[in-house]
Amino acid sequence: QQYMGLQEAPKMWWLAIFAVLYFFRGKIAERLAPILPSFSPQQAAIYGHAATLATGAIFVLPIEFFGLGAVKRFCYMTCLWSNIFASGITLKANYGSPPMPEKISISALKSLANGPLQEYLMKVTPSADFMSLFFCLIFMPAYPSLPVVALLGRRSLWTVCGHCQKTGQGGRLFAMFKPRWEALKTQEQRVLLAGAVGEILLGFWLTVSIALPSRQLLTTFMYWNYLKMRYQSPRSNQLHSQAWKSVEATVAPVLRVAPFLQKPIDMAKGWFQPQYR
Repeated sequence: QQYMGLQEAPKMWWLAIFAVLYFFRGKIAERLAPILPSFSPQQAAIYGHAATLATGAIFVLPIEFFGLGAVKRFCYMTCLWSNIFASGITLKANYGSPPMPEKISISALKSLANGPLQEYLMKVTPSADFMSLFFCLIFMPAYPSLPVVALLGRRSLWTVCGHCQKTGQGGRLFAMFKPRWEALKTQEQRVLLAGAVGEILLGFWLTVSIALPSRQLLTTFMYWNYLKMRYQSPRSNQLHSQAWKSVEATVAPVLRVAPFLQKPIDMAKGWFQPQYR
């Protein structure tokens, strides 16, 4: 167990890197501004989602069998980072930057957390971009996972293709994919419901994997809080309610055989009840 803890420790550095990039974002932007082209927030977000799609497409390939496991890991992390970038820049454009303390002290941090920061979080938390950002941060220190990439890829695909269809951009690549995109668009509600069911099943898989050597306790705890937020958010409550009903209908035969499982399920339902009215 001590060895596994030491093995997991380097993964936590990704969260530290995110914190450093956030707190020094102003100086980093100032240094990079002269050498980087200028983009609107929308353009930058589209490029971020395109990077998520590109690196996600490489990640799903079985390149580890050709000795390219490091490339696969790099693509996984880049997939998450590019989505964090896209979500972060969209949140800033829509809601502004989060408030920062005037000075670093316990009293200043408590005042910030109980006032401006709380108000800011109440505004941004129901948004799809905040949920996507939170989702990525949960899986930063986790083992690379195909379902995680698939869920991020679905949202990025919708964002990029919607932008290309609206603006007429995308070139030959989008022209080749356009018939498939139009077919997917006609089934949008089914695709969104399948994505929500996928999020729920991922939560169950993380729970089951607690019994395995590859258990991820912190990731599992944070992810179930993410699912609770998704269920309680006014924006996604209807979709996730349908997804939970679909899952419940699927496991109904199991409950008839093992009715003792109904009690923990009822307790979970109470924990998930929306707090937004």
